[in-house]
Amino acid sequence: MATFPEDPIPIYPLIVSPRFSTLIKTSDSGKEQRNYKSTYAKYDVLVQYSELDYSDVQTLWDFYIARKGAYEAFYIYDLSLLAGTYFNHSGLYVGTGDGAEDVWDIPGRSTSSQTVYLDGISKSSPSDYSILTGGGTAGSDRIDFVAAPSEGEIITVDFTGFLRIRARFTKDSMSRELFEYNLYKIGLELTGLAAP
Repeated sequence: MATFPEDPIPIYPLIVSPRFSTLIKTSDSGKEQRNYKSTYAKYDVLVQYSELDYSDVQTLWDFYIARKGAYEAFYIYDLSLLAGTYFNHSGLYVGTGDGAEDVWDIPGRSTSSQTVYLDGISKSSPSDYSILTGGGTAGSDRIDFVAAPSEGEIITVDFTGFLRIRARFTKDSMSRELFEYNLYKIGLELTGLAAP
């Protein structure tokens, strides 16, 4: 899967908005019943730029065309640490154990202070797992479990570092002129997607 271009350099931190999916039913008495449709947030992103030259615009346009607008998903990193901002991320979904796979991608890069959970129970490093720097999809860090998580076990993680977000372009149809206008005036809107 492709990674959103880190050059040209956007304004960091990106505008990242967690999006939840809640079903709300209101009774005649005014009471609400709320249920969530998904356990984990999706992260919408607005990428803005302060300065771009022609080659920068071309790089971003080529990436948009190669993804066929909103069709193909990609990864983008919120490289907030480049702006001197350190974000802690918690409760991020890693995957569901299958009883065989022992190495899993963390949804982040350059991570530290990792805490890994299986079905909400924290595990100990190095007796239960070790962290591998890089090497995962789109350069993500990885968790190497001593024993593969059992089938159906939910793997989540907390960490400090660059958040890896799976996204797609929000707009499926855009002229080059509108694309450039958005780059300069609004930014590029990306719709967050669930982990694969």
